[in-house]
Amino acid sequence: MAHMIESMFSVREKPWHGLGMIVMEAPASAEALKLAGLDWTVVQEPVYTDNQELIKGYKANVRSSDRKVLGVVSDRYKVVQNTDAFSFTDELLGKGVRYETAGSLQEGGYTVLPLYGGYRKKGVVYSGVNPWERVYLQENRVG
Repeated sequence: MAHMIESMFSVREKPWHGLGMIVMEAPASAEALKLAGLDWTVVQEPVYTDNQELIKGYKANVRSSDRKVLGVVSDRYKVVQNTDAFSFTDELLGKGVRYETAGSLQEGGYTVLPLYGGYRKKGVVYSGVNPWERVYLQENRVG
């Protein structure tokens, strides 16, 4: 998976792959988007053939920061901007929920800003195995 990481941050400790920036405190969504390199928008643009003929029914999802094409989608696809996809979570921050990491995968095709929601008891406990598992939420596919 390390080869799929484009940009990211982690709170307090480096992940297993050693990539990304380390911050000491979990940020709110706006700062998390900047730290993770996700502070860009997706613009939908028409798709053309090599002969400059419009391909009807399709749009290219293009990253505003560098004009990279993230994917080609049908006209029905609705873009959810990173700020919109993640800002609703600010109400949950400080109530046992925080960001542990965030980043861009597969050259911007996936943005992840997982919320750490604490631990919950696993259904089956085996001897010597941690009976608790971490709870995570949130992902946004853009291309």
